[in-house]
Amino acid sequence: MEHSSVALFQILYQHETLFQLEDRVLTERPALVEAQPEPPVPEPAHVQAPVPTLPATPAVPVQPHALPPTPAIAPPTTVNTSVPTPAAAFPALKHKVLVLTDEPKHQEMLMSEALFLDNILKAVGHSLETSDVLNFSFMPGQDARAVLLGKKTNFFISFGVPLIKLNLDLLLVPYTPKNLEGIWFLLADPLVVIEADRNLKKKLWQALQKMFEMS
Repeated sequence: MEHSSVALFQILYQHETLFQLEDRVLTERPALVEAQPEPPVPEPAHVQAPVPTLPATPAVPVQPHALPPTPAIAPPTTVNTSVPTPAAAFPALKHKVLVLTDEPKHQEMLMSEALFLDNILKAVGHSLETSDVLNFSFMPGQDARAVLLGKKTNFFISFGVPLIKLNLDLLLVPYTPKNLEGIWFLLADPLVVIEADRNLKKKLWQALQKMFEMS
């Protein structure tokens, strides 16, 4: 019986090797190792660092090549060839005595002032008719330097007009005659002031008498 079993096993397992373990016959089959697919190799993770972004630059339109600007041509300078108008000359004098007053409101002397001045001048040998009487406020030219340089008068009596207004740099003491370059100068108050003051009338009379006597 045992022989029959062995023969049977040989038939069934003629190409295989048989082992007997613990009264059992085990068939050793070649281990069929099933080819397992290799696990995929993980690719290294590529970590991309954030790239800093720059602010967007505005697009500059491309201009065609422009010609250089033409320089502006300045208009020709106008040369003023006009001759400046000469300053008005001091009024022409006809007499040896010059009397200067200042009445802004009226060009002619008031009747009372004219009578008062005429009487004073007659007391020293002169009068309004033999004197040049000028109103400073109505004179076309007020520069009296030519009068001094040209010695165009002999007596210069100013009633209330500082000589500096006539471009004459002369320091005069009121009611005190002063001779300069052959011309006698006398500075006094305005006629309207003297006419109303008896003391000033006396001072004026004395000053005129002294001036004409010394001349």
